[in-house]
Amino acid sequence: MLTLRVCCTLEVFDILPDTLPMRDQMNMPDSVVALMNYVDGAGWTEHAELVVQIMMSSVHPDIESSVAAAAFLPYGLRMSVVHFLSEILTGDFSDEQRHAIFSWTQGWALASLDQ
Repeated sequence: MLTLRVCCTLEVFDILPDTLPMRDQMNMPDSVVALMNYVDGAGWTEHAELVVQIMMSSVHPDIESSVAAAAFLPYGLRMSVVHFLSEILTGDFSDEQRHAIFSWTQGWALASLDQ
């Protein structure tokens, strides 16, 4: 078993090699899975960073992001962000799902500092 500790702001996570990705372990809405898949596939791009910022600010009250910046995303990605935001704003996410989304975005943001 491998234990990972990141920057003293995250808790200790046990990562098993045969563990499913977080989005497969929990019943995440399609809008979240679509955005996570986009970011994972896009790599370290400005569009991916913007999506991560929007997702992070949507699930944590202390983080701010301009949703208006989504206007610069390609149409299909912009529509995925719209679906995600509409589900967040209508309260379709559990606290556990919000925490999982924040953990994923925080991990991505911390890893992007090394790029």
